[in-house]
Amino acid sequence: MHFTDTYLPRRDGVVTSLRTLHAAQLAAGHDSLLVVPRHREQRDEPGLLRLPALACGVADLRLARWPMTTRRVRERLVADLSAHRPEVVHVHTPGPAGLLGVLVARRTGAALVQTYHTDLHAYADAYKVPGWALRLLLRVYAGRLGEPRPPTGCRTTTLTAGNRLLLGDAGAVVVPTRAVLDRIDLPVPAERIVLAPTGVGPRTATPAEAMAFRTGYGIGPSDPVVLFVGRVNREKGVDLLIPAFARIARELPSARLVLIGAVYEQRWLNRLLRSVGPAVASRIVLTGQQPPRVVAQAYAAADVFAFPSRTDTQALVLQEAAMAGLPAVLADPSLHRHGVLAGNAVLAEPAPDSFADAVLGLLRDRRAARRLGAAARASAAGHSPERYADTVQCVYHEAVKLRSRVGVLEAAAGG
Repeated sequence: MHFTDTYLPRRDGVVTSLRTLHAAQLAAGHDSLLVVPRHREQRDEPGLLRLPALACGVADLRLARWPMTTRRVRERLVADLSAHRPEVVHVHTPGPAGLLGVLVARRTGAALVQTYHTDLHAYADAYKVPGWALRLLLRVYAGRLGEPRPPTGCRTTTLTAGNRLLLGDAGAVVVPTRAVLDRIDLPVPAERIVLAPTGVGPRTATPAEAMAFRTGYGIGPSDPVVLFVGRVNREKGVDLLIPAFARIARELPSARLVLIGAVYEQRWLNRLLRSVGPAVASRIVLTGQQPPRVVAQAYAAADVFAFPSRTDTQALVLQEAAMAGLPAVLADPSLHRHGVLAGNAVLAEPAPDSFADAVLGLLRDRRAARRLGAAARASAAGHSPERYADTVQCVYHEAVKLRSRVGVLEAAAGG
């Protein structure tokens, strides 16, 4: 059973990783159930269990509301989910759905596996989440798990205590890249941490489809295109990319910046666009969130992929761009060094001029850009969805064996 606080129609790296794994598990003949927050625009699909949920007001997230229900309702929910008798509970996010997964694992004795997808410290800083809100949330979590209230303090201390609370039972904690370990000291024994990058299959589009994408957004056939895919939000480094593009547009007036992704802070984005002036803003295309087919066309239509985020732990869009042969510019040295592209991208300083220089270098030297794109594609191709699913399956087997040994010891101690 998989538990996640983010799912369709919202699109992000967690959703992509989870759906990749779920599809591979079903194809291999395993029972795989997804427990997700309910959304009115979700479509029915095999193995989808939806929890009553409420919008939380941040990035279109919907949070399962079960922690705030009565004890009787909570017990019934845990009992209903436990009736599926999972061998493994895989928790992908630390929200209410993830907390529910920990409870189900405890109730059933299933092996618990967690994936640490999100740099919680970076996101809390980016959104300026108040310390009191985190402390309140931690108290609720401890209460629902029947644990003593953990010590709290500053935001970092509180988040670390939350990680210890959620990850403490895990037989394995999967991290998608070593960038996670560069940023965060996970409160988990080193032997239980497993590196397993999500695999991404190729997203192909024909030259005609790529040209149709350009035409549809008023982009000329020879206009240089810089592409960004992801939430158009502050934690993704958009406030670095837009000023950098202002410099690019001054030197290459025909250049276009295409931003594909949902916009959740429109006023913040409007301020950024006003700051670069109408001439530059008119060269920026905002498409909103798009289905995979359209994103594939954008990769094929672009010349450079811009990834200014310094909060991502894996950045699946980097792999998708690489599979399309698109060279990338990054601002995160850890992701550049330890990510699945294995350094086959240009690393820029997290400053507009440096980032602009890196993008301009690739736009002006198309031969070097093609070589870099080919090298990136070769690196990304080594991380297929099948390889990812096989790695996670091995993690499950080890977690089940560990849980069995612990069970035997607990039974002996009880006797």
